[in-house]
Amino acid sequence: MENRFLRALRLEPSSGVPFVPAVYEHKAWFIGRTPSEVCRDGSLLLKSVIAEYEALRADAIVVGIDVYNVEAEACGCAVTYFDPPDTSIPSLAPGSEVITGDRIPSGRALPDPERDGRMPLMLDATARARSAISPETEVMGALSGPFSLAASLMGAANLFMSMAAEPAVARSVIAFASEVVTRYGLAFARRGLQAALFDSQASPGLISPRSYREFVLGPTQQVIRDLRSGGMAYVPLVIGGNTDPIVEPYLETGGNYILCDGGASVKKFLPACIAARRAFRRNIPADFLLSASPAEVERRAAEEIASAGGCAGFMLGTGIVPYGIPTEKILPARPAL
Repeated sequence: MENRFLRALRLEPSSGVPFVPAVYEHKAWFIGRTPSEVCRDGSLLLKSVIAEYEALRADAIVVGIDVYNVEAEACGCAVTYFDPPDTSIPSLAPGSEVITGDRIPSGRALPDPERDGRMPLMLDATARARSAISPETEVMGALSGPFSLAASLMGAANLFMSMAAEPAVARSVIAFASEVVTRYGLAFARRGLQAALFDSQASPGLISPRSYREFVLGPTQQVIRDLRSGGMAYVPLVIGGNTDPIVEPYLETGGNYILCDGGASVKKFLPACIAARRAFRRNIPADFLLSASPAEVERRAAEEIASAGGCAGFMLGTGIVPYGIPTEKILPARPAL
């Protein structure tokens, strides 16, 4: 059996370009349930992941719905869930931040991945999904990136202001978040599982490239090093938005693949990733999937693949798939084998 995703990470040719759509809350739609129902029920989550696999036959699947909330909730932040039939995505409740700007979190207890919040549910669901799905498809857990978790714990606006006015406080919060993420990630590694880091609060649309180097790069490098040392075979790093301005430090993080989102440029990523010997994923924007015909989506996929010039580390994905989009709108983005 060929795992095209792993071959791309190793920059090895395979039978086709790996297809890695970003399916999170949409998982619940495959089984006729809402995101708030599925993200809190391990059996439903497993059922939805298997249904996603059967419908899309993607080369990699992430077991997660509201991927930025799990660690924050385990740290004490409140998450707002929605009763059926409301299909809204669970979100952090306003005002539920657990770290204030004048309180450095050196004494705050780290959550235990084996018992706190939904961490145990996610660990178990990922392990069960890995056992249930063909080895040809890679199955990963989800981790918040350290900067995004810091933004959740402190409030994004408060974190951004601290970076300017009280950088020592901002660094302390990011360091605490890094410890939380590492501890959770190592729980995946102990089970022989892999996980991807999601850190879109660090996108250049929100912080400057200079701030990325000053506040984000070092902690991210350390998290990835610690996870790899703890047994993870690879650690993808997903940052959405136009990441062209940070492609060089993005590669310096050590993430085994990085994301060239819809706003970024293959012309910028391709030579940088080839030089660094790193895989990257190109996304077809979700709004294009919604508005385009299947034939237009298929043409767009072919164009994106052609733009990579046969790069063995190239993967094709999508922006975050909206809840309820018909499967026939997604499948044309899947590269022909």
